[in-house]
Amino acid sequence: MRKPTIKDVAEKAGVSVGLVSMVLNNKKGVNKETAEKVMKVVKAMKYTPNKTASALRAGYNKTIGVITPDLANHYFSDISRHIENIAFDNGYTVLFGSSDDRPDKIGKLIEIFYANGVKGILLSPCDECTAEIKRALRLGMSIVMMNRDPLENNNTGHVLLDNEKAVRMGLVHLLDNGYRHIEMISNNIMLSTLKMRENSYLAAIAELGLQDTAKINFADERKPDELDSILKGISERGVDAIMVPRGYLALHVANSIKRIGLHIPDDIALIGFDGGETYKIVTPTITQLVQNTRKTAEISYNMLYEMMHGGQAGYVLIEPELVIGESTRRKY
Repeated sequence: MRKPTIKDVAEKAGVSVGLVSMVLNNKKGVNKETAEKVMKVVKAMKYTPNKTASALRAGYNKTIGVITPDLANHYFSDISRHIENIAFDNGYTVLFGSSDDRPDKIGKLIEIFYANGVKGILLSPCDECTAEIKRALRLGMSIVMMNRDPLENNNTGHVLLDNEKAVRMGLVHLLDNGYRHIEMISNNIMLSTLKMRENSYLAAIAELGLQDTAKINFADERKPDELDSILKGISERGVDAIMVPRGYLALHVANSIKRIGLHIPDDIALIGFDGGETYKIVTPTITQLVQNTRKTAEISYNMLYEMMHGGQAGYVLIEPELVIGESTRRKY
């Protein structure tokens, strides 16, 4: 059976479409008897107003978009859940999409969001999607970039961890616990967050007077033999602590340390980033540098809301937090 339209209601009630719209939206200027007659027809026909169409006709849609690399990733799923709750409390709904760090997917999602009347996007971009971001801006969309900062653009908002402070906080923690030869294991990929943390590691190590032993090792966790070989070399060099700038990579490093017969932290200490609850249930538990996902969601949403209503884009650094696990237990 065909779903009834507002035109059907108007014809049945013997009034204009505009008058039906006024009744449904509680507008003034309709007498009580006519309004009651219209509502009686609405109920009898089980008519449901098309909220999306109404919003689009009015030139707005109370829906925002969220694009993250992978909604299955605990960090992005957690922050997305917070954004959804905050948006709901403010009368907005959210469309979600995962990009897999692919510019073509980000571009397609932007097109879909725009076609559905979305005026603002919270985006964790990849480093190669500058063209897609600029296209969204040309379409009049407001964008706040979360956790990553691939380009300097005064027309986009930025909310991300203070990576420089986080890296220094982690290194100082290791030094305070007696570790002196600290290397890093990272992924050799174009990702602004990793580059920030790698550069911050080299700068902080130099400031702390440990530049002679500083080294960044690049690994592919999909190749266990390669990772094991890197860990064996690290052990032979007398490294006593490893910093890993990417959440799940630290878990692979921990497994590799165990595979080559070493122990955490007795042989090598380990510190990671944003490992969430997973870091707290593995053995040993892993020390991590984290950003408050609820706070990140609130700041990002509020910034986007202000931008969609004529406000200026902002740049906010989230204070890091150190969550201490067993993997960096005091050496002596």
